[in-house]
Parts: sequence; C-alpha cells; structure tokens
Amino acid sequence: MLSLRKYLGEALGWAGAFFSLSAFSLNSLNIISSQSVEYLAMNIFGCFFLILYAVSKKAHASWVLNSIWLLMTAIALVRIYMFH
Repeated sequence: MLSLRKYLGEALGWAGAFFSLSAFSLNSLNIISSQSVEYLAMNIFGCFFLILYAVSKKAHASWVLNSIWLLMTAIALVRIYMFH
C-alpha cells in the first residue's frame, strides 16, 4: 500500500508539472493568452497538484511558492469574470 501512495504522489507531481509547463508553453507560443480561462485553469490545476506533491515531500519553499502562484491565478480568474 505504501508503494501505491508513493506512485500516486509522484503522479500528482508530474501532472502538476505537465499542466504548469503546458500553460507556459502555450502562452509563450502565442497559442493562448495569459488572461485566458484556459491558461489560468491550467495554472490552477498545476499549482494545486504541485502543492499536494510538495507538502507530501515537506518541500516548504515549493508549496509556499505554488500557493502564492495559485492565489494570484485565482485572483486573475475572478477579475476576468467580474470585469468581462
């Protein structure tokens, strides 16, 4: 059972990395805008999964950084819905 938990934790970390890097790449290639719902949603999922992974690894700097990034992304998403 311990190995299953370990693999699930690793899968969360990789999923978070995938979402965050995909959002960055798509934005850098001008495929999606940094203010698009797609970009912000990918960052929210990426940060959330990376936070879970970092907490499980006791990587404090990583989960704090991703928590701040998640908060900023959530604020940007709320602003899109409030002002558009």
